[in-house]
This record gives sequence, C-alpha cells and structure tokens, in this order.
Amino acid sequence: MIGVLSPEGFRTRAREKLLTYEIYQDEADHLVSAIPRGRRNLSDSDWLAAKDEGQKALAAATLARLSVDLLTLAYSGGADLAELSEFYPSVVRNWLTHEELQLAYDKSPLGNGSTTATYALLGPAFHYVNRMICFGILLGWGEHLAHVARIIEYKNPQMDGMIERLLSSYIPNRDTTITECTRHLPYFKTLKIFDAPSDARPALMAEYLEDWYVASRREPYYDSHTRDTVFKGYWSWEAAAITFLLDIDDSSYRNAEFYPADLVDFARRAKLDETSANQQRTESSNRRIKAGDACPIAGTWQSIDIPSTIKLFTEGEIAPDLGSRYGLTV
Repeated sequence: MIGVLSPEGFRTRAREKLLTYEIYQDEADHLVSAIPRGRRNLSDSDWLAAKDEGQKALAAATLARLSVDLLTLAYSGGADLAELSEFYPSVVRNWLTHEELQLAYDKSPLGNGSTTATYALLGPAFHYVNRMICFGILLGWGEHLAHVARIIEYKNPQMDGMIERLLSSYIPNRDTTITECTRHLPYFKTLKIFDAPSDARPALMAEYLEDWYVASRREPYYDSHTRDTVFKGYWSWEAAAITFLLDIDDSSYRNAEFYPADLVDFARRAKLDETSANQQRTESSNRRIKAGDACPIAGTWQSIDIPSTIKLFTEGEIAPDLGSRYGLTV
C-alpha cells in the first residue's frame, strides 16, 4: 500500500501546486483505509454470502476506481515513482476482481439483459481507463495491459481512437484506424501526433499541452481544484504515455504545465535498464573460451562434450585442458 506523506514530505515533494496538504491528507487517509477494507470484504466468504450479485459488483467497481484514484493522488502529492510502480499490480488485481464480479452479475437474474459496459468509454469512466493504461505504460507494467483491454472491451458500443493506439504497442490487432475519440476534446488532437512524422511530433505535443486544460472544459476534472477532495491533480497522462511510446524528444515542452515529465523519465530509464540487462544476458550466453584462455567473467562454465564437465571459474583464471574437442562454454 502507498504511504501517506507527512506535512514536511508533502511540502518538499508535492508535484501539484494547487493541491493543499489538508485535501491530500484527508483523501489519502480515506483511500489507504478504504482500499484494504474493500479487498478484505471481497475475499471474505461471509461478507460475500450476505450480498447479492449487484452489491458485490458495485463494491468491486468502487475498489477498482479507488485504486486508480490513489495512484493519481499519490503522484500529485509527491510519492516515489518506484512505490507507485510496486502498487500497480495490486490495482490490476482489483480490476480483475471487478471484471469477475461484473460478469457474475450479468449472468444472474438481477443483471440478465444488462447492456452496461464495465467501463463505458462514452462516459466519465473513460478517465479511469485512460489513467489505468497510462500508468501501466509509464510505470513499466505494459504486460498487464491485455487484461485492461479485455475489461474495457466488454459491452462497449464504441472504442476510442487514442486508447487503441496506446494499447497497440503492447497488444496485437488493435484497431488503429479509428478516427474518433469517445470524449473528443482534448484527446482527439492526439491522433494527429500518432500520424505525424517523427520530426513534427515535438511541436504538435507542445501545442497539445498548451491547449490541454482549456480544451478539457467539458471534462469532469475541469476546475476540480475548487471542489475539495474531488481534486487529485491536473495531468495530461496521455501526453506522457505518447511521448514515451513514440520516443518523442520532449526537451521543448518538458517544463510545460500538466506534463508529468518525471514519469516519462522513469519509463525511459526502466526501458534502458531492461535493454541493458537483456544485452548482458545475450552476451553472457554467447561467451566461449578455449583451454589456456583467461576466463573473462566469473561464473559457472560447462564443456559441451558428452559427458560434459561443469566448473566454477573466477575472472582471469586460466581454463584447463580437459581433453575436450571444443573447449569450454558458458
């Protein structure tokens, strides 16, 4: 569970300048107590037995949404990004529980004939979907997005052009030909960023961020800083996710208002670390030494004759002649 920052920690680390500590603390305290309680209830056979299928689905939906809200608030308040990344898989688990109980409700007499999507992209639920996908991308959990995609597809009458393009980097056969966004502004403007040549994308993204808040005037988060605990920060999560996925040079807009630049940096560092680790594994798996050679890296080496010989070498140790035709290999 993500921790609640102290007043001093909040003062020095908060990312959202319009968020006060009083609002942050009140909502954070609520979320970090409500989420474990909701998880316990949905794992308690006695609690479940006392509820009908509709009540179970509603409780699961609430838990899933509160989990995304905690990620959002914690980011705005200044939580460490590694802490947010560690929390993300538990958010996915809560979404999977919601999916399970929503399906059970739809199959029950109470929900028979329901046409309601688990997350209707035409309505305010879009914003939970957008954040869930963008956090998955930026916190290094793209492998979980197939679950999120399946959940949002359920009974949705219309898919979203931007969402499909975001998912296409991780999931095959997404419909990237969709030319509309379910919430239209501001998100519709991202489609031309995807379609533009790489050298035109920085300017287009800078323009998108400049217009983002005003273009969001019909969205539920607009002006939310005047509505107490509703406010969890103003961030264009999609701008960060698109910048990372398309590898856009953000030097011209990284200080733009509403752009979570450190999330992009976090994602890029994680990608570099993964690439470096993969290269090291590849290099190690391809190493060969012959009898009389100095061992280039400490570890367990094995001759490839049959029967093979396994031996531990220190770096610089001379490989002995085992009478092998091929010498030693990793």
